[in-house]
Amino acid sequence: MVTDDMFERLVAESEDLIHYHIHKLNIRDRNGDFYAEGLFALWNAYRTYDPEAGTLKSYMHWKVRNALIDRIRKDSRIYEQEEGIAERIVQEGRDHWEDEITDEHLWNQVKANLTPNQWKWVYHYIIMDRSISQIARLEKVTQDAVKNWGRHARKKLKELGTTM
Repeated sequence: MVTDDMFERLVAESEDLIHYHIHKLNIRDRNGDFYAEGLFALWNAYRTYDPEAGTLKSYMHWKVRNALIDRIRKDSRIYEQEEGIAERIVQEGRDHWEDEITDEHLWNQVKANLTPNQWKWVYHYIIMDRSISQIARLEKVTQDAVKNWGRHARKKLKELGTTM
């Protein structure tokens, strides 16, 4: 039977093992989630250890490393799903929760002084608060093209600001 004292001793002796695998897998464990995952794997290794299969130390290494890799995979899948949802929201145009443009006269003046692509940058980047990569996907161009639109639009807006 496994007791709390026995496991506490095991943790004290094997804590470096968890940190070793976290470091070896290049994991940034800001919240301690991966460390907790390693502790749980250590507990499972201790409970399910079969002395005939090999040493406890090598079994613990295997269980902790694989538990951390499984957690990385799970987190990656969740991140990819969230990114996919966010991209669909942007493509469907449902990413705008703020009020519509209130000063249409101002924006019409700005639009009149810009090229169509420069206006696209102003509209998406400034008004709709989208990222360069989102604009590039929406307009089906490269990110460099969007950056170029922005560079020229900012230059033109500065010139307009001094003449107004």
